[in-house]
Amino acid sequence: MSIELLEALSNADGIASNETEVRQVLCQELDSLPFLKCYDGLGSLIFTKVGQDPSKSIMICGHLDEVGFMVRTISETGLISLMVVGGVKPLAQHFQKVRITTFDGQKIVGFISGGYRDGVTEELICDIGASSDEEVADLGIEVGNMVCFDSAFEHLAPQSMYMGKALDNRLACYIMAELMKDIADKDLPITIHFAFTSSEEVGIRGAKTSAQLVNPDSVFVIDVATYSDSTTRNHLNQRQVGKGPILTHFDRTLAPNIQMIRFVKEIASQYQIPLQLDMFSSGGTDGGQAHLVHEGKPTVVTIVPVRHGHCPYSLVSSKDICQMIDLYRGMMMNCSTAVCEQFKSFK
Repeated sequence: MSIELLEALSNADGIASNETEVRQVLCQELDSLPFLKCYDGLGSLIFTKVGQDPSKSIMICGHLDEVGFMVRTISETGLISLMVVGGVKPLAQHFQKVRITTFDGQKIVGFISGGYRDGVTEELICDIGASSDEEVADLGIEVGNMVCFDSAFEHLAPQSMYMGKALDNRLACYIMAELMKDIADKDLPITIHFAFTSSEEVGIRGAKTSAQLVNPDSVFVIDVATYSDSTTRNHLNQRQVGKGPILTHFDRTLAPNIQMIRFVKEIASQYQIPLQLDMFSSGGTDGGQAHLVHEGKPTVVTIVPVRHGHCPYSLVSSKDICQMIDLYRGMMMNCSTAVCEQFKSFK
């Protein structure tokens, strides 16, 4: 594993529609590879590897953006009101160290807390130590600036465990980048598009525009998920860290293609990769919009299990990451023209 790349992706700041830092990390790592590169109109970054049959293609996608905040107003006393961008956990909205990114890329550290009434947050405030709006303005801070958790990627004591911010969904970005490096010099049966999508956390937007742009025959989604109670370690929790990738059979935005479900299971069995099987009663992924473009796209969703989500830190096992890479390596090499056509066989 290239831990340096995962660390750089985790430490990069990028809320919806403000993912430049993440794209820069990826382009620095991948631009030298023999792939075609393009962008959709929202900022999604797409790399394409043309296969032996260029008339058939799949899109593998994962989103660039993280949950965070945005500067909403600046008071005369120098306090900065924030707007939540994406589903930041309520408990993670208080007493956290954050960093503001100005429009020219400067980083200013602050501390967030809230104003309360009857136990409900009335206003989310970032305190950078300023005493006036002029002092805030002198630092280059403006309404609309991005605010992210000031969390540093770390290797934990158990050798396989890592902790960092924005693993939702920089883990997918990392996995896709490693897959691109792995297949750069290989002949593939069909064309593969790697779509690093924009603005998933605020409405699954970049997956739709990316799929419209490259028009794949089918879509594979990589994302992350947590279990509501991470202390539960039995059959009820099919999102356990260290137990292998997750194959989702349903969520609120997508009922996945059955043929693709079977394909993922067959490849996992062939390469002896353990799968956790799960369904989501709430939430969705890039698949929720990608499968609806044009005439409809057969789609399946695969998940990396993490502990703790949409907060300053998530925990992940390198074992699950490596097994997801192995799973997709096997699927890419075995996704032939015939297999791709089978995904659309409804007889």
